[in-house]
Amino acid sequence: MVDRLKNLWVTEWWFRVLSAWAFTRLTATALFLWAASIEGPSYWVPKSNPNYFDFLTFWDVGWYQKIFDFGLGDLPGYSVHLPIEPNGAVAQNAWAFMPGFPLLVRAMTSVTGDVIEWKFMAPTVSLLLSFILALFLYKIFALRFSDSVSLWAVTLFGFSVCSAVLQTGYAETLGLLLLAIALYYLMQHRYFMALPAMIGLSITRPGMVSFALMLALMWLLRWWRDKKGFDEFPRVERWKLAILTLLSGVLGLAWPLFAWWATGRIDAYTQTELAWRSADPHRQLEWFGGWANLGASMFGVFWAPMFVIALLLGIVWLLFTKTVKTLGYELRLWVGAYLFYVLLFFNPQSSTFRILMPAFPLVAAFALRTANLSRLAKWFLLVGLTVLQMVWLAICWVYQSPDFTPP
Repeated sequence: MVDRLKNLWVTEWWFRVLSAWAFTRLTATALFLWAASIEGPSYWVPKSNPNYFDFLTFWDVGWYQKIFDFGLGDLPGYSVHLPIEPNGAVAQNAWAFMPGFPLLVRAMTSVTGDVIEWKFMAPTVSLLLSFILALFLYKIFALRFSDSVSLWAVTLFGFSVCSAVLQTGYAETLGLLLLAIALYYLMQHRYFMALPAMIGLSITRPGMVSFALMLALMWLLRWWRDKKGFDEFPRVERWKLAILTLLSGVLGLAWPLFAWWATGRIDAYTQTELAWRSADPHRQLEWFGGWANLGASMFGVFWAPMFVIALLLGIVWLLFTKTVKTLGYELRLWVGAYLFYVLLFFNPQSSTFRILMPAFPLVAAFALRTANLSRLAKWFLLVGLTVLQMVWLAICWVYQSPDFTPP
């Protein structure tokens, strides 16, 4: 048996990937158990030291459970009547969270005859999906790098600072898997094969508008490269990519439009998202507003615009570094479009590291940069990343009232 496992490790890429990923998940499980041991009474569990599955119901997992339990109609699910604060502002509600992951868990629960409750099924589904995600990450990286670098990249991603969230009831695992599937087909110019994953992604995690931006830039770049004689951009592929770009733009607006249809308020989705930022009933979404406010708080109001410009220039610099350029233009365009989207709409806070997880191709560039380290140095790097995971769990997942550091 041992010899057979050794042979699998040598000959089968999928066995190496799943083995490495299992090690990352065992580490994350141990860290969750440690974090639960220092958890006191909380909003979700009134006693100290909750068990593993109770501990995984914290934070936004509760919103997904409300969608799972109540669906569309009334509070606390997707209410057709938005909850309103006494001052007239839209209150926090489930419309900020998309239904893809709760629907998948509901389907899996139905298969088991509704005998497994949410707190067990949701993290189990995420954990199982994470192994499929690891396989697709490897397949993406292997399109650009050697097997050893690709495996190292998957391992690094599994040890990244907030990777523990990939086995909780958050939608991150499903969202990243759908994103990885779409990118895998786009990198091979099999454009329509990416569409089912894009449809799923549009109702799982925000950010499809950044996907539309990437595809538009991809079309322009391929057209320019064809004109310059670098690469061919056949007419059929031009039409396919153009159609996919338009469809992704529609998909990016699908959830806000559905929220408008269901509630009768054109700003239902944006006002719900803004409910986590301000209690002002006249609040409006401001482009780059969150990062400008951060710049103002750090350096003063005068320097806030320069702070945003510096971040934009930093993204451009990052995309043209020697190592990142090895990712190829498809992955670089995705990273650039997504980081621009985060700057444009996101309000920086303790969830920033989790929100940045879709920029995972950067991990492959880092893996290439560190691929030639000694085995001992790589183990030290993994230990360092494990410590960072502990810090993230202690600050963001462990709850101490009042707590303003959500994961």
